Amino acid sequence: MSFEKLNEEVNKGLSGNNNGIPMGFDRLNRYIGIRKSIFFLVGGNTGSGKTSFIDDCFVLNPFDWYISKKNKTDIKLKIIYRSMERSSTYKYAKWICRRIFLDHGVSISVNKLLGWTEKMNEDEYNLFLSYQSYMEQMKDVITVIEGPENPVGIAKELRAYALKNGKIVQKDPDDEYSKVYVPNDPNEITIVIIDHIGLLKTTKDQPTKKEAIDKMSNELQYARDFFGYTPVVVSQFNRSISNPMRLKAGDVEPQLEDFSDSSSTQNDADVVLALFDPVRYKVEDTSGYDLNKLKDEYGGKYFRSLRLLKNSYGADDVRIGLAFLGELGIFSEMPRKRDITDLDYDNIVNRSFFLK
Repeated sequence: MSFEKLNEEVNKGLSGNNNGIPMGFDRLNRYIGIRKSIFFLVGGNTGSGKTSFIDDCFVLNPFDWYISKKNKTDIKLKIIYRSMERSSTYKYAKWICRRIFLDHGVSISVNKLLGWTEKMNEDEYNLFLSYQSYMEQMKDVITVIEGPENPVGIAKELRAYALKNGKIVQKDPDDEYSKVYVPNDPNEITIVIIDHIGLLKTTKDQPTKKEAIDKMSNELQYARDFFGYTPVVVSQFNRSISNPMRLKAGDVEPQLEDFSDSSSTQNDADVVLALFDPVRYKVEDTSGYDLNKLKDEYGGKYFRSLRLLKNSYGADDVRIGLAFLGELGIFSEMPRKRDITDLDYDNIVNRSFFLK
């Protein structure tokens, strides 16, 4: 990169054109933010809430911010969500339930909304109907693509979207490597979510899961660097955390090495985040939160530990305590350990903490 090119980016920052979108978590946003050309990797064990965290942090909080800033910001937001595990009906159902609770304090579970175990009453149904416009606004910004796909197929889709919304220009006719991508709208932030990468289809050229993940990570790295996309990848942890020797030593806090199947994603990502449920492994929280005060009488758990494992452009090894309302997929930053009160603990368990 020439100094002139770097100075151009610096001046964009001075004029506010490099600003990003808030994630809805104030402390986390001090270390990282959603902007162009940042590759995020989020890991966790099954049941840790990693998909809910992705939805809260990279979809719903940014979307709610975006629609609240309509005509007040030059930033445009597009989210391409490859949901390989959940149907779009389930996703939108949970997102509407979340918004209803945050707006009205009324808890309607997905089970109830879809009539799986019980039916809504008339008032609840009318409340649901009032969110038709909200969902239509979602569909203008968020594209949910259901089902597994192979890395090549996903890469083709991302390239097709880029060429529909911009063009590739060769600056020097004699230099093939002088090609650059010019978007129609330079203020658009395009978030590409893969949930989760372990469910990728294999192909003849990538016959194993590791090879498929390596290929996908490489394609997302290219999409970040050439098209300016913001990839967000969800990954499972391997089973080493539950190793008896590790449990005995109390050394179960997630590390980069705990990501399963391939190391490519950790190497390629700019930011790596890990969610952890210490109660599940019967260990104390590293930050010192009283986990006994974060469980209800029915055994429900309202805590997750978030660790920033890697941050290419800032501080890492940062831990943040998150209150978690699992049935609605809502996360909220907790006060620091030194500041938290018994009232805060009570409000988390009685759910009023999530409504502030």
